[in-house]
Amino acid sequence: MIVLDLEFNQAFDFGSGGRGSEVDPRCRFEIIQIGAVKTDEGYNVTDTFNILIKPIIYPKIHPYVEKITGFCNEDFYGAPNFPEAFSEFRKFTGDDLVLGTWGYSDIKALFRNITYHHIAEPPIIMKYVDIQRIATKFIGFSKGGAIGLKNAVEALDINIDEDKHFHNALGDAYYTARILKKINPEKPTIRIFNSKHIK
Repeated sequence: MIVLDLEFNQAFDFGSGGRGSEVDPRCRFEIIQIGAVKTDEGYNVTDTFNILIKPIIYPKIHPYVEKITGFCNEDFYGAPNFPEAFSEFRKFTGDDLVLGTWGYSDIKALFRNITYHHIAEPPIIMKYVDIQRIATKFIGFSKGGAIGLKNAVEALDINIDEDKHFHNALGDAYYTARILKKINPEKPTIRIFNSKHIK
């Protein structure tokens, strides 16, 4: 399985009224980092993928995004654009893939970015496993909604690695895979994302 996580940038009015200050309804969340880990049948991490992506829809990094990720505008100088980065990601994943994600939002955002950049035309179908849903049920989270990634890591007593950070796509993908290994579901439910259901 490929466990995937994404970091996004979004519109923010920096006072210039220029490009990036208005929300583009075709792609509200622009992917600026793809992080992924490849796992074997026992959910052991066998390979990793990490790439920063130059933002073009919202060229300046939103202050909140900068705060939680630690990324600033300078980090993306020389970074590839989304089509180039996605091509590298597909080389990493290979064919016949099932994506493991923390919730549904990354799958929807991936679809939006793919279609915005005309990489593929809808309808787009993706297979994914919602690891957040599995963890929420396994832990017995009863506060309503779904458990957050860091809270799940703590609840399952998973060690925090100094070089793996939350709100970093590779770090979050790594911890999501660690959660999957800890729970070790025999046959996780494979869900189908079909973009024709997205308006």
